Amino acid sequence: MQPFKNLIGFVRDIEDRLIFETAEQVFNQFGFVIKDFIVNKQLFREGIDGTGERIAPGYARTTIRLKISKGQPADRVTLHDSERSVDSITIEGTADSLVISSDVVYDKYIFKKYGKDVIRPTAENLIEFIEKFYIPRLKERVQNQLKQ
Repeated sequence: MQPFKNLIGFVRDIEDRLIFETAEQVFNQFGFVIKDFIVNKQLFREGIDGTGERIAPGYARTTIRLKISKGQPADRVTLHDSERSVDSITIEGTADSLVISSDVVYDKYIFKKYGKDVIRPTAENLIEFIEKFYIPRLKERVQNQLKQ
């Protein structure tokens, strides 16, 4: 019966500690990948928010002219007009959550116009991140725990 108690203790340790600790470490170490997904894959290339919806409303006529003169896409919202808004996006992992924020002075206007989902990763991008970064690290930590 003792081996089963040890196994149950190990499983509870994985649930209680390893899963959340690993998530926090991976999000903090590789958060720049999530930021890249949001800034480049979602906003710049596709003009979509974290729900996968096209960001609307679009740009005003003067902004469209400015974007064209800069060589940026004008057919979708990218938030790349001044670069400050996308550069200010920060990713922080905590014990039980992923916090994505922006600290530019005018971010409240961006969120009011486009919604908070504008800096949220899509489900597809988050799944890709989890498969490439989180799961391998969690497997490694579980294997190391089993060896002890």
